[in-house]
Amino acid sequence: MLSKQDLKKGFPDLYTDRLKLRRLTAQDVEIWWECASDPQVMKYLYGAKESKEYQSLQPDRLGRRVEEAFRSLSSMHFAITSKDDGTLYGVCSFQRWDERAARAEIGFALCRSHWGRGYAAEASSRMVDFGFEDMGLSHIVGRCHADNALSQRVLEKNGMRPQQPSSNAGIQSYWEEMGIMIYSIAHTEYLLRKERAASHTHSQERSGGASSS
Repeated sequence: MLSKQDLKKGFPDLYTDRLKLRRLTAQDVEIWWECASDPQVMKYLYGAKESKEYQSLQPDRLGRRVEEAFRSLSSMHFAITSKDDGTLYGVCSFQRWDERAARAEIGFALCRSHWGRGYAAEASSRMVDFGFEDMGLSHIVGRCHADNALSQRVLEKNGMRPQQPSSNAGIQSYWEEMGIMIYSIAHTEYLLRKERAASHTHSQERSGGASSS
């Protein structure tokens, strides 16, 4: 399994049918910042231009944060790009990576011009595979706003289900007040989904792909 020490030597490139996920660099940040500053994208990332988080993460600071995350590997930030021409579609990440507990939080965001094409689901599915199969994670967590139906569907497509944010009433109340939903999937659930998918594919092949209605 890949450790933080292994990954400090260099990020792997991850591929899907249409996408290449590569290490997000400081040079990507200027392009991404234009996307993140779109009010519709910003709504789910920072809330508003007046928010403290948005104000503190101007491109130069965000670039430094990306570089620091790479050095410490507290987070892993990937650029979601076209496999054909390298166009930057968005970003996806493993954040709050706790190597000892084998847990990390998945995050993703796309430029609004690339919404509705299935890129977020495609990229996050590859990230989930990478997290469980290469990083040796035992749990992957995801967060999204309660009114962000698109992100909820992406998490659910990856087998993630809503969870209580905490047994601590204060923390639970905070997340509810912020309108945040918590999703998660365990490695055992991931393996079961893969077994079911393989079994379904095998059944279809045996039946010649025919189905009845």
